[in-house]
Amino acid sequence: MSSNSPVLKRIRELSHIIHQYNFYYYCGDSTDNMSNLCTDKEYDALVEELKLLEIQNPKFKLQDSPNLKIKGDIKEVFPTKKHDIPMLSLGNAYSLEEIKSWDAGIQKLLGGQKPEYVCELKIDGVAVSLVYEKGLFKAGITRGDGSEGEEITPNLKTIDCLPLEIKNQGQLEARGEVFLPRKNFEKINHKRSNLGEHPFKNPRNAAAGSLRLLDITETHRRNLDIFIYTIVNGSPHGTHFDNIGFLRSHGFPVNPETKKCNSIIEVLEYCSYWEQHKDDLSYDIDGIVLKVNSLKQQKQLGYTSKTPRWAVAFKFTSEQANSVLKKIEIGVGRTGILTPVAILDPVELNNTTVSRATLHNYDQVERLNLHIGDHVTLEKGGEIIPKIVSVNQNLRQINSKKIEPPLNCPSCGKSTIRLPDDAEWRCTNYYCQDQVKERILHYVSRRAMDIETVGPALIEQLLEKKLIINASDLYLLSIQELSHLERMGEKSATNVLLSIERSKNCELSQFVFALGIANVGEKTAGILAQNFGSLEKIMLSTLEELELIEEIGPVIAESIVDFFNSPVKLQLINELLDRGVSPSDMKTLEIVDTQFTGKNVVLTGTLSEPRDIWKKRLIRSGAKITGNVSKNTDFVIAGENAGSKLEKAKKLSINVIDESLANNFLEKIN
Repeated sequence: MSSNSPVLKRIRELSHIIHQYNFYYYCGDSTDNMSNLCTDKEYDALVEELKLLEIQNPKFKLQDSPNLKIKGDIKEVFPTKKHDIPMLSLGNAYSLEEIKSWDAGIQKLLGGQKPEYVCELKIDGVAVSLVYEKGLFKAGITRGDGSEGEEITPNLKTIDCLPLEIKNQGQLEARGEVFLPRKNFEKINHKRSNLGEHPFKNPRNAAAGSLRLLDITETHRRNLDIFIYTIVNGSPHGTHFDNIGFLRSHGFPVNPETKKCNSIIEVLEYCSYWEQHKDDLSYDIDGIVLKVNSLKQQKQLGYTSKTPRWAVAFKFTSEQANSVLKKIEIGVGRTGILTPVAILDPVELNNTTVSRATLHNYDQVERLNLHIGDHVTLEKGGEIIPKIVSVNQNLRQINSKKIEPPLNCPSCGKSTIRLPDDAEWRCTNYYCQDQVKERILHYVSRRAMDIETVGPALIEQLLEKKLIINASDLYLLSIQELSHLERMGEKSATNVLLSIERSKNCELSQFVFALGIANVGEKTAGILAQNFGSLEKIMLSTLEELELIEEIGPVIAESIVDFFNSPVKLQLINELLDRGVSPSDMKTLEIVDTQFTGKNVVLTGTLSEPRDIWKKRLIRSGAKITGNVSKNTDFVIAGENAGSKLEKAKKLSINVIDESLANNFLEKIN
């Protein structure tokens, strides 16, 4: 059958018409009247005609057929997929004064320029990334951990508001927030109650659960919605607000309340208005997102290690609730830190039941002057983590017991200490059972050695039966030992051992992170691996060498040196290596010879591109990037508003160059 067939032409025509009707019905303004376009009967007839043509001519079925949205295939599991561009979280502001301070910081970084801002409602939903290729919707991925998420493309196709085909034929990656309108949430909960099922706590949880349903027919019944709020790849315009207009013109659902503001005064007015009127909306919001409008200025401002500098989330004032403090539980972390946790009478707060609140450390307990039985006021920090913000001392019982730091570890009974100038109380017993358990849990965690079959329950059993005393003993376990454990047959035991065996071949950064060095997180572990290349070189590094690395300060450097000078820690490392763990050395990059090769380089001031990009180029050229200017520094690359590092470089007569000259030096790499 020819590609010019009248049947194919009709299929294309029907698909286009139905997509348009879906958009007007689900995403149009309240003034739109679907009946002006077609009746329900006419709409159903079009859908049925398309279905029939697709059944009779399956090879002509389009990739963006509207009937794909309601196909009921059931998947067994969602695959994970890495984000080409990480989905970073935003920094938070909790008051209008903090927004003013953020604006002042932006202006300083921009050399006094006053930027335009775009204000957006912060939808309380599930963030997703949407990839379009040659005009077709190819993949939808949840935020996950920011680096990778679950690919839920079929479930996203059930959102009638989301276009499956757009006019733009290039590569486009947009991001949005999936949410459940309040009226749909109420309908779902009413239905669940009638069926004797537990209702959802809030629309966000319901939306998240709906997106992860394996039966997409049920997902479609939930009537999810979405607002698209940015383009991260394929931006056609130089401002964020113009790109929002581009999205709207291509059929994407864009929040109508998004506003461009020419001054911080307008921003503050917008935030104040919506904090007072958020309940007037048909969906939940939990704040306002503020973004610098100019993409050029966004690029100039760049990123911190976790957040973009050019955006911030203004979080609305937290709701509060009152409860009674029943007792204190004490958690023992892998480094021995004792964390008090308040156990409370259950109370509803932000649509969730709260019965526990972290107290962080005993300094906070002392500031609050907490006693058992106190009547306390709770709120959720950033509407996420419950915390005690005040105590009603007028309701305190005369004989109530004040909460004091424990003199002995609640796990092992050994004495606790608090070092000078330290907020934390610690158990100093390295072999404390709770510490051992937490260290092993950290070792097997996904971001460390990723031994997914070894969880908390199994670790507890192994420790109780003395089958292991540290992480290295995992590599000595046998099928016979495991298969005799509770809820562990031979097949499960085999899976555990296979997972442990696979972990032996790991990345160097994984292994360093898994060791649990104090103050060394996943990012720092990666930096150590990148800079030293092998475990041996990291273990032999000195304070001076470590402090030359820009991201590593004196505290982290001291933690690293202390760790590798500890006989107990060295014994663990040797046992792990002897039992087959083999962290791979970093592959040596092919160095491109430039004026920076073999030189110590310091970056300072505001650069026109993010520092990560500069660092990658310099590493590629064989440069060593350091954080402080010293007599050993060869070059300082200075951007705008360079401060003390620039002054020190001038005093030491060190080569100071601007970005233009640095780019000339890096011409072979750029």
